[in-house]
Amino acid sequence: MREVRDALILNGLLAAAGWATFRYLQSPMLGLAVVALVVGYNLLLPLIARGSGHGHWFDLWWFLLPLSICQVVPDWVLSQLIGILSFPDHGAPRIGTVPVYMAGMWVIPLFWILLIARGSPAVAGLLALVVFAASEWAAPVFGLWRPLQVPTWQGIAHYVLLPEALLGAAAAYAYREVRSANVITRLSAAAAVSVFYTGALIVSYFLMQRAGL
Repeated sequence: MREVRDALILNGLLAAAGWATFRYLQSPMLGLAVVALVVGYNLLLPLIARGSGHGHWFDLWWFLLPLSICQVVPDWVLSQLIGILSFPDHGAPRIGTVPVYMAGMWVIPLFWILLIARGSPAVAGLLALVVFAASEWAAPVFGLWRPLQVPTWQGIAHYVLLPEALLGAAAAYAYREVRSANVITRLSAAAAVSVFYTGALIVSYFLMQRAGL
């Protein structure tokens, strides 16, 4: 119960700060505020993990942060190379076509998914399907990103659902296998998950949009 309480407090603070940010700020301050929120979350999570005795939180965060940073690549591929994803300009610095806050934002949903899944790739995949579908629905509402020139349902692009479920499953499997390994192995596993996800996105897009399956 203590772990659940601490997790709810952390994410409750993020939700309250996020609501105030999108309610009262406009570009360019909005983009900088989102950067501050993501950085703040990634600082608070390991601090709370250390201070509250949730050592496995720290281990999970240390795996997810490099994975999240690597996720800039698939976002960049979709937005610049293929042109089916757009990130509105809210004033945040960018890595190519991707706002810099995306390099840390993936930690937030993946932390919950892997924490609840407890090492089960199947559970993580199902959770990822639900969590990321909700994220894809909410993102255009808040102006974080939006799909372009692809079929959608309620703002959710069809082609992303299976790859995002696979992302959750792959992340859970990789973390379970390397959580006790050395730093280089953990970093390599995180990067491999992101590469796998990038490939899954491209294959899914090709099959659904180009091959007509």
